[in-house]
Amino acid sequence: MLSMLARGPGLLTVFCFLLGCARLPEQKAELPLQPARMSADSVVLDIFFVRCPPADERLNCELWDEVDEQRLPAETRRRLWANGFRVGLVYGQIPVALSQLLELTDKPAPSGDTIVENELSSLEAEPTVMRRHLQARPGRRNEIVASPVYDSLPVLISEQGEVRGRTYRQAQGMLALTAIPQPDGRVRLSLVPELHYEQARQRWVGRQGMLQMETSRPRHTFDDMGFSADFMPGDLLVLTCLPNRPGSLGHNYFTTPEGEPTQKLLVIRLAQTQHNGIVP
Repeated sequence: MLSMLARGPGLLTVFCFLLGCARLPEQKAELPLQPARMSADSVVLDIFFVRCPPADERLNCELWDEVDEQRLPAETRRRLWANGFRVGLVYGQIPVALSQLLELTDKPAPSGDTIVENELSSLEAEPTVMRRHLQARPGRRNEIVASPVYDSLPVLISEQGEVRGRTYRQAQGMLALTAIPQPDGRVRLSLVPELHYEQARQRWVGRQGMLQMETSRPRHTFDDMGFSADFMPGDLLVLTCLPNRPGSLGHNYFTTPEGEPTQKLLVIRLAQTQHNGIVP
């Protein structure tokens, strides 16, 4: 046995010589998983909810010195104002007041494709800023939950110059959002206020020539308060309520019904499209 071990190096040399230029089989390196990519036709949005005291100067005064409220048609603005909503657009650089409200940092955003209801009863117990990503497909309906569920919600609605009151049971403020990419790289965002109320019901709906059973809650859609605007990556849509319109639709969307008084600000940022994008 010892003699065979002693001759081992020599035998190995002869073996390698006989192999000549023959290559030993190569082991393929395991490649790391490729990062997931967005669909070729999808749009990525960052959606922020900011909670502030109702009398916050940055939210109700300083912010609107640098936000463009004139891009929406005058009649649309009038209807939104009459129902307690305040809407503006930000193109390019983020205003200082808005940057402070958003508490912009390098912290990663929580993942998720929908905005879910959050109890916003205490500024100390809950984060001041909540952020989510939404990957929207062109023309597909998305829902943003704007309020908790009210057991009973009396609402004053201003329509065609008249103010009408109605009470909704188990009501919740929602915003229907659609995103449609444009050929020039911009994206048209459309937002329509809705109230979903009562219990979910089953009904037949027609889709692609077929009848399908759908379970959903009744909803009141305020089409005359809906609006659209075109955005480039980095542009922002800003939406809140007028602080001096209690009982209005906007007030019920963007204030908390119980606990410490809170006013909310919704910010929607176009983060990326299939044409162009910026790193969030």
